[in-house]
Amino acid sequence: MIIYQVKTPAMLSEFEVTTILRHWEVEEWLNLTLKEFHERFADSEFHLLTDKDSNILCVTRINYDFHLELNHVVYRVSELVGLVSVEKMKGHAKRLISDVVLNLKNRGVECIGFCENGLRPFYEKCGTPVLYDQAHYLKEKPLSEEFDHHTDDDILDITLSAHLRNLLTGLNKENIGYILFED
Repeated sequence: MIIYQVKTPAMLSEFEVTTILRHWEVEEWLNLTLKEFHERFADSEFHLLTDKDSNILCVTRINYDFHLELNHVVYRVSELVGLVSVEKMKGHAKRLISDVVLNLKNRGVECIGFCENGLRPFYEKCGTPVLYDQAHYLKEKPLSEEFDHHTDDDILDITLSAHLRNLLTGLNKENIGYILFED
């Protein structure tokens, strides 16, 4: 039996946090304390697939502290990040994406993600619209060491309105968008 859950950082057990950090494989986060984890991801929620024994099978994070500036207008959009399956090729990531999309649509939450072009086939199999090579037209404002988007090629339309999707599709060399980072 596979269980879909949505948890705030405070709802995650220490074991769950350790499991998530280990599978994210971000070296500087591996030794975060529970308090540091809660602070760092305070504006996030975690979407999980677990087995009947509460072991995490797959996880992703929805970042609510995310803003885009498109055509000089700032939009608050959530961001899907950190999708990882504990065991590969079991269908857990595809199932989790489906559950996340349904959850966010039901709540009226607009969400994007980013990916490298090698992951296009996975997201397309999930039914996620991929805006090919559009991530190249989003720049950081101000520059942040946390955001390494230069490796991303595509924007994922997780649950965007037609308006935001059209704005993102219309990005090009003369019409750059910005990801805003708060100080």
